[in-house]
Amino acid sequence: MLKIKIGKYLVAIIVSSGITVGKGKAQVFTNDVKILTAYEHSVDSLLASDGTLNINLAQNQLKQRGSIVKINGIKPSKRVLKANDLYKLAKQATVITGCAYLCPKCDKVHLSESSGYVIDSKGIVVTNYHVMATYAFMKDGNKPKGFFVRLSDGKTYNVISILASSKIDDLAILQLDTKGDELPALPLAQRAEIGDQVYVLGHPKGMHYYFSQGFINNKYMEQTGEPNNRIYREMMAISADYATGSSGGPVLDIYGNVVGTVSNTNMLLHSDMNPSVQMVVKNTVPVESLWKIIEK
Repeated sequence: MLKIKIGKYLVAIIVSSGITVGKGKAQVFTNDVKILTAYEHSVDSLLASDGTLNINLAQNQLKQRGSIVKINGIKPSKRVLKANDLYKLAKQATVITGCAYLCPKCDKVHLSESSGYVIDSKGIVVTNYHVMATYAFMKDGNKPKGFFVRLSDGKTYNVISILASSKIDDLAILQLDTKGDELPALPLAQRAEIGDQVYVLGHPKGMHYYFSQGFINNKYMEQTGEPNNRIYREMMAISADYATGSSGGPVLDIYGNVVGTVSNTNMLLHSDMNPSVQMVVKNTVPVESLWKIIEK
């Protein structure tokens, strides 16, 4: 406060410093290079311990059908959260999955990142089937070395088993070797409806913990599979943004409950004659499909 005398009057003037002081701590800016570098160092250490998911075991477990996983899940919330509070909550249980491999061109271990989320504090994680298939059935001369999960606090864990999977529904449930750690987990909703507001948290193209908002646009049966063996699966289209690297990330309702899992995108073109992109459908796996491989 500045006081100046004008004539016989003493006038108080409040001078702004240009700095706004908030009640809480300012959010930290994400350093993607730092996160990736730390993740790679953790992976190198875990690879030296030789405790990660064996490639032959991964292939066999992905081929198995009918497995049901029993979890100690969290009771769904009914309290509406502010978006930034929801982000903080979800970030703790949203993971970076890491497929470590060697390429034919060098002897450096590379790390391919995707997303996932914890549903049981004992280290049970959900991601996509296609994320695990990339590791188990690696192509182009690349050699898989291990599969890992990193939490937002920097702790990195070996994936030691694929507890259940569904190729049709593009889901895989993993078991981590937590060494006794209790992990933060997200609750599962029973379902969501078209028009509901949703949020997505994931790692598109190495942008770690990218948070987006949208709505459920459609719930429909998608035709997929080989031309001579077409199948239908449940899909939930949303308008929240995501891209490669977000696969396996959680889709959350306004209460912080999981209502879906990021799966793929589908570009809708004008026509074969005019291949301009008119719309991109963001396909996610509805939580109803996840419940098929989890014991209620």
